Amino acid sequence: MLKNKNTKFAISLLTAAMASSMPAHADMSDYLDRIDVDFLLMQNFQSIQAKDGAFRPEDEVQESGFGRIRANLQLKFHINEFITADIDIAEEPNDFGGGDRDFSFHNDFAGVEFDLLGLYGTPKDDENLTLRLGNIGAAPFQFKGFQDGADNQGNALIGNGITDYATAENGAQLSYTKTYDSGMLRSYNVAGHITTSSFGEAFQQDRGYNYRLQGTLEFEGGFKAGLNFFKANQGDQLNFENGVASLDGVTTTNYRFGDGENYNFSASPSNERDTHVGAMPGLEQSIIQLNLAYQPSDETSLVFMVGKSSDDYTFADAAGNAVAGITYFGNDGVADANGTTYDSNSVIKGDTSVEYFVFEAQQYLIPKQLYVAARYSDAENTSDLIEQTDNTVERIQVAAGYWFNDKTLLKVEYVNQEEGVNSAGQIGAGFDGFTSEISVKF
Repeated sequence: MLKNKNTKFAISLLTAAMASSMPAHADMSDYLDRIDVDFLLMQNFQSIQAKDGAFRPEDEVQESGFGRIRANLQLKFHINEFITADIDIAEEPNDFGGGDRDFSFHNDFAGVEFDLLGLYGTPKDDENLTLRLGNIGAAPFQFKGFQDGADNQGNALIGNGITDYATAENGAQLSYTKTYDSGMLRSYNVAGHITTSSFGEAFQQDRGYNYRLQGTLEFEGGFKAGLNFFKANQGDQLNFENGVASLDGVTTTNYRFGDGENYNFSASPSNERDTHVGAMPGLEQSIIQLNLAYQPSDETSLVFMVGKSSDDYTFADAAGNAVAGITYFGNDGVADANGTTYDSNSVIKGDTSVEYFVFEAQQYLIPKQLYVAARYSDAENTSDLIEQTDNTVERIQVAAGYWFNDKTLLKVEYVNQEEGVNSAGQIGAGFDGFTSEISVKF
């Protein structure tokens, strides 16, 4: 019910404006036929606890319970045959948790796309050249789904991944695709983008750009291969004193840890990124990742990913000593295994790197209705200034999904994450437990 008079007035004014702007011969259906609308909603229930030795002890004894509802309203506007605009309006605590006190709907993803071949009078059925301006989805992984609030039905499991370096930033992307009706090679794609390393606005002195280049091949029989390269250029913002630079006011890559997940802990807000490997300061960060898949049908999917992320800088404690990740134990800010928890806000010069691989499998037991899925992830902190023992984060996920119909999905998952002392894991020792989601898409 619209109880706010200003809201009622605004909607009435908008409706009147649309009606008055339409040609006399136009019908409202002409406009509605050019709009695609999807409504998504998801509710979850989890029973997850951190293991002994967590950075935040309250995470070791948290209770089971229901999470916040996630809801998305996705709109796509066909401006004409060759121009579209889209917006995802979401109540998405994974991104906009605001200390779990922000229940507003936000712009979660938006942009405008131009079919350049069509606009210049040379449209082709087997070729596409698309320019996108606005929010650019940055991710080095391919051929698998992703968890983004209520938009979860493309992800066979519930969590994303400990090295899913994914988010959205503002910028421009150019993508070219060529398809073939026969032969061993069925399609290839080349895409590149440039962004300003922020979902908001960042115009401060020496802020750089982030770049991505991606190539994809799809073959007859369901074999696929993709190679991704990311490069950030944010290090010029740093000002060093006695070999240490503060990150106050510095724009880092939005993807330095990864996107929000639906594993939640009582000691941190729901928009925290603390289930990922937290080694990357996100300044001169680079990523190279190879993705391979065998997906012969909609019933079977096997995906293997291997990559390396690196940076020219390393997180530091209050005394300028290197620490394995953004979160560490210390006394008065100086690293100490017997101390309390601190989050680093400074860096020193020194190469940081994480080498990782992921294997994911999904198989339907009952076509289009019941499936099982599993994912194993391994990430090793190979940074130059960090001791090379007990330096790995591992995650095992095992899940099942049941479609009540083609719009309603129930998922259940067991997850177990192990974090070594020098791994840059952000929970402290890892976590395990069960979680579930039920989601609808209309």
